[in-house]
Amino acid sequence: MSIPGCKKFPVDEKIETFQKLPVIKNYYLVLGGGKIGTDFLQYARKNNFPFVLVIDSDENAPASKEAQVLETESELLSLLRKKTEASLKETGHGSRSGKESEGENDIPETGKSEAYFYKMDIHRVPFLFSSGIPEYIIPAIPFHAAAYMLADLLKFPILDACKSKRNKENLAETSSPEEGFSGEKSPVSELFIKPEDPELMSYFNNIESVFPEDIIAGSYPEHGMLFLSYARGGEICPDGCPGPRDRCPSFGRKKPRTITEYSRELLHSIPGWVFESHQMKPGTGGLKGAEFRQNILEILEFLGNIQGGKNEKKSEKIEDRAFFIATTCTCHGVLNLFYVT
Repeated sequence: MSIPGCKKFPVDEKIETFQKLPVIKNYYLVLGGGKIGTDFLQYARKNNFPFVLVIDSDENAPASKEAQVLETESELLSLLRKKTEASLKETGHGSRSGKESEGENDIPETGKSEAYFYKMDIHRVPFLFSSGIPEYIIPAIPFHAAAYMLADLLKFPILDACKSKRNKENLAETSSPEEGFSGEKSPVSELFIKPEDPELMSYFNNIESVFPEDIIAGSYPEHGMLFLSYARGGEICPDGCPGPRDRCPSFGRKKPRTITEYSRELLHSIPGWVFESHQMKPGTGGLKGAEFRQNILEILEFLGNIQGGKNEKKSEKIEDRAFFIATTCTCHGVLNLFYVT
């Protein structure tokens, strides 16, 4: 569905819009209300994390019993607007630098903790972001959240240009997984590699060779994925592991480098972005909103460079349009391949 009266905007205008989104201080967005999400919610309330929002596609998810349930989208939007306004008033401006979260709010301010639950599919997370980026995003779902959201985020709405035609509440009607907010199809696709394609298999093998064999927990070129871990087959990490950088306390082995550091080595070979998961509590990690926003901005710039101007011909070779998305911590990681269509 397209928005009447709004034209299709180029990547640079999407970049400008995303740059204007504030990072909302003390806002923790939890993706998934199952065991992990509920455990984090309980920890957050116990430790007075100021504002926690849990979303899950199941209205009866366990976390819904631990938080105030928001019934309507307008109720959700009103709450997020108030949090955004309070954050902007406190910081004094609406667009903050990519380094804003470093060393800031590692320990939440004391006071009353607010916790909410809203039934929402992860495909609609970009709609939440139209009010601002959470300071922390806590993936608590059984798949690669950053990769899963990427296609939807690249279809991010141009709210500033279209707000005279439709407001944010009505804009939600266009947020189907297939079309996104602005009626655009995703400019990227996952890169699935068939074994009978020698060129792409060689490309995948070169990526795989960057990592030591003993941390490759799973290699699936047919899905364009690598799983990375210091745990071996059959080993299950304890729920509350502190995850030290240099050793594995559970299984007694040294870690020469973190999985994050190994993944960043790949940046010397192919374009890609590493979403680092920072430990929020023992056993649970989260993405810093400022780092998340910066990665999305850089991916948009990469997309614009690949697409080029009207007189530039886009390379037909997938390898020239490919990139990776990895979410990593000290001990584990998952990597997905994409390409610009």
